[in-house]
Amino acid sequence: MYKKIITLFVFILGIPAIIFGCSKLIISKQYYVASALIIALALAALFLSLEKKKMQTRELVAIACVVALAVVGRAALFMLPQVKLTCAIVILAAISFGPYVGFLCGSLSMLVSNIFFGQGAHTPFQMFGMGLVAFLCGLIFYKKSYGRSRPAVAIVGGILCFAIYGFIVDSSSALFFSAAPTVKTMLPVYISGMSFNAIHAVTTLIALFVATPYIQDTFDRIAKKYGLFGT
Repeated sequence: MYKKIITLFVFILGIPAIIFGCSKLIISKQYYVASALIIALALAALFLSLEKKKMQTRELVAIACVVALAVVGRAALFMLPQVKLTCAIVILAAISFGPYVGFLCGSLSMLVSNIFFGQGAHTPFQMFGMGLVAFLCGLIFYKKSYGRSRPAVAIVGGILCFAIYGFIVDSSSALFFSAAPTVKTMLPVYISGMSFNAIHAVTTLIALFVATPYIQDTFDRIAKKYGLFGT
């Protein structure tokens, strides 16, 4: 129990510390350092959260498949700004496989999909934001037989997508694209991003409401059949 609490505490505080600790590297376009450290910490947290000593090959394959599906869910709708399925997919993965798996899938999906959309100072923020949304949904719904209804998952996912992911990603613009960030310069960034964040949140809500009976059940069956991640 103490091991899980310590892991959670270090995990939640460690990633923001990485982003801001590497702020000079991010500004100088060396954002891969921060991205690599985020993935490393996510993997470490996942390993520590598992009761067994090492991950199975089938678990790595499951993570790779979820990431690939999430990348396709973003790339396939490239012509529609903020209309993406990535958030819904990694949320469903977190609910079936666990919060730490969800964070890893969320952060990896943003890193990989940005190969097509373009890497930049925003990448570590996108990784952290997407991973955190999945992580929180995993904490709320993972291994919960109650309250895991379609409307509940869709509403919680949509709200977290808007409030958490939107705020964190907008922060990359507010903090790093101004020589001297102040409340006066940052506030317009957050206000102008609200419409885009709302579109993303509504898309995620609809996708979760529609896909939960299908994708969620598939993920659940795979987790139980192969005993993935201590299920």
